[in-house]
Amino acid sequence: MQTHLLKPLSLAITVALSAPGAFAQEQGGQSPATDDHTMEEVITTGTRKEGVSPTESLSPVDVVGGENLADQASFDLTESLAKVAPSFNTQRFPIADGTAFIRPVTLRNLSPDQTLVLVNGTRRHRSALVNLQLAPLGTVNQGAQAVDFATLPSMAIERVEVLRDGASAQYGSDAIAGVVNIILKDDAEGFGFSAQTGEYFEGDGTRNSFAANAGFNLWDKGFANGTVEYSKADKTWRGVAHEDAAFVGSVVGEEQVPLDGLGQRWGDPDVEALKFFVNTGLEISDDIELYGNFGYSSNETISDFFYRGPVLDPEYQFTARGTLQVDMPNDPDDPDSIDYLPDPAPQSLIDYIIGQGLNPSDYLVADDSSPSGYILRNPIYTQFPGGYNPQFGAEIHDISAVVGARGEWQNGLTWDLRARVAENEVEYVLRGSINPSLGLLSPTNFKPGSLTQEETSLNADFVKSIDIAGLASPLNVAFGAEWREETYSIGAGDAASTEVGPTAAYFGVGSDGFQGFPAEAVGSYSSESIAAYIDLEANVTDALILGAALRFEEYDEFGSTSDWKLSARYDINERLALRGTINTGFRAPTPGQVNTLNVTTTADSSGNLIPNGTYPVNHPVAMALGASELSPEESTSFTLGAVFSPFDNTNVTMDYYSIDIEDRLALRNNAIGDAAVELLQNAGVENAVLLNGSNANYFVNAYDSDVSGIDLAITSDFEVAGNLLVVDLRHNHNKQEVSNVAVNTINASRVFDLENQVPNDRTTLTFDLDTGDIFSGYLRLNRYSDWKSTGGLFGEGDASDTYSYSSEILVDLEATFTLYDNYKIAIGGENIFDVQPDDEQDGTLQFLGVRHALTSPFGFNGGFWYLRASADF
Repeated sequence: MQTHLLKPLSLAITVALSAPGAFAQEQGGQSPATDDHTMEEVITTGTRKEGVSPTESLSPVDVVGGENLADQASFDLTESLAKVAPSFNTQRFPIADGTAFIRPVTLRNLSPDQTLVLVNGTRRHRSALVNLQLAPLGTVNQGAQAVDFATLPSMAIERVEVLRDGASAQYGSDAIAGVVNIILKDDAEGFGFSAQTGEYFEGDGTRNSFAANAGFNLWDKGFANGTVEYSKADKTWRGVAHEDAAFVGSVVGEEQVPLDGLGQRWGDPDVEALKFFVNTGLEISDDIELYGNFGYSSNETISDFFYRGPVLDPEYQFTARGTLQVDMPNDPDDPDSIDYLPDPAPQSLIDYIIGQGLNPSDYLVADDSSPSGYILRNPIYTQFPGGYNPQFGAEIHDISAVVGARGEWQNGLTWDLRARVAENEVEYVLRGSINPSLGLLSPTNFKPGSLTQEETSLNADFVKSIDIAGLASPLNVAFGAEWREETYSIGAGDAASTEVGPTAAYFGVGSDGFQGFPAEAVGSYSSESIAAYIDLEANVTDALILGAALRFEEYDEFGSTSDWKLSARYDINERLALRGTINTGFRAPTPGQVNTLNVTTTADSSGNLIPNGTYPVNHPVAMALGASELSPEESTSFTLGAVFSPFDNTNVTMDYYSIDIEDRLALRNNAIGDAAVELLQNAGVENAVLLNGSNANYFVNAYDSDVSGIDLAITSDFEVAGNLLVVDLRHNHNKQEVSNVAVNTINASRVFDLENQVPNDRTTLTFDLDTGDIFSGYLRLNRYSDWKSTGGLFGEGDASDTYSYSSEILVDLEATFTLYDNYKIAIGGENIFDVQPDDEQDGTLQFLGVRHALTSPFGFNGGFWYLRASADF
């Protein structure tokens, strides 16, 4: 699709917005429909002053209605939020360990855990997953541990408030990029349900969902609003045959190769999820209210790993007997000659096997031509003659509860006391794999272990308006305190997933694809913090509003920090106002980032699969390789913006932002060769020789970055033939520059990807029509500018392998028909012109079977159609 098509369309919208007389309007240019629509929500994010609307705020705040999130092709909040807010981005990573099914969401091209997420104003807990997979297979913001938006049912949401501004001084750690506040429904009556089905144009990826919401009146003094959602999404297939799989199929028969000869699959995982949320409040007196919310979700996801040929190591060659021969280039004149393992290695292996009380015949095959009389049996070929494709997934359980009380004393001081507990658990599953060091004794299904994130917090917030002579409004004084604890736990894998069997030196260790968590990794790791803040806001004059916030926070792991924020707004006239903020921020490393220990499998530049380990900074492997203690990330940022209402039916906001962040976390990658093995052995690391040929990673404070850009939002509504048309244009321009890269941390390719892999420009243009009777619908255009990428972990690391991908426009369309007042039928399409990203250009990914650009910001599944039926009573 031609990218310049949006320019004349944008120009047409600009002309329309500048000419309100283009549509006939009654009663002096104001229509009843327009009046109803332009009544703005009162926001609770970015200010602790009551009665502030988004166009009156000191900081830029977007408000996204819950219906805009629920009425989409996707039932996943992760994806639906990125569809309507261009400052958000999310990607789909098909083969990226846990990142394949717990998708990171970025705001302003910053790390997913640099955005603070709230639910009804209370901090939302993190997922237990630390995103470890590096681009191009995983997120460019590698190493983040963030909130899983997918645990929240869209039908439970009244609206989402997005504060696009640094707010650590107001809310604490993580709020460097901004704050997302999810406001739950509080209806005390009514019932509604929605059922939806759809699939991709290619005939796969079928999605079915059912959601219901109900409100209940509690003794005329309160409410309980509950939502339940069930969803099921099938896998998609968008790759071509893995080149090794095609070769193996030609030798042993294509029917022996998994996935109908493809070897591995590139596409969305299989997902089945159940979500439940209830929000409640109860007045127990005229001045006191009890409130709370409870959420639970269960998610079962199965994805895939790389294809494994009948033998993992390229030096090992398979024979029809399923036995192992080793290429030993003993004959310099014939480097391709095949020689059996020489004695005494097989004899020592035999002695070891017998000494362990095992049966040699499970590992060895008698062969008179071998010097020892035996050759090693190849368990991989024996069980998987055409190779295998491990199925990797997880059972994810998420639970949260908030209880609190709030009220107002006679002196006008409002108070809010609340407690929060939450837990997110990821239990990994691995199917169709093998621990090759166990030979034929190995099972093919494993439970590699679990990760658990637990959080507890206590909050006390107070607000008081104080009349001060000389000020145009009372001084709004907000202050409070918070205690918070995070605990990250690692649960052991089953014995077979970690066991070092007799043939470990020849075939590898642990469950292949994702090794189980060993005993040394198992444990619980906690971090506590306490904080206190004060937040001031007042109208100095009728035109000038000033705000200031100061927060002190102390961590038992990282010491103390003080952060501040200054804000100002000046109303030039009734239609134009200028605003700006300046603030400092921070993000403390999580217990998960400090203590994670994970060994999975990745591919090298030749497409060969190698172990990829991530170790805590205090682990012997990391310490021997030079790891040191981590420190918090710190930021300084400012925004300058304008709020403009040129006509009664039009609002325009434009904000420039600049965010400087120091000491950003990243994973330091070390390729383990002979020299590194010797270093590890000298440091006393056990079984160091087994790490030879693998990668060893650990977290470091690696670099600084400067992220700057512009957010533009133009919203206008018109009466067209008695119908309401809302036109919404939003644009985000973003640029990141990396600097002060610490020695031996991230390489030039990683720097290039951080600066170029996310498109610099995102635009959404939405036309929303409501007849108020039997028909409503929307047309949305989503434009992604061009982007660039390197081969990442497949390249040399010097950014010499850069690839460019063109910009694209995706079009979504939905039409909704109302039947008998309460019932609705909607039919829609996402990406209705079936736009695909450019073909993948990296040679290694092509070898592995990737067809379209894996780093695409909008995925590569193509068009999707859906049908939805809903009812409200």
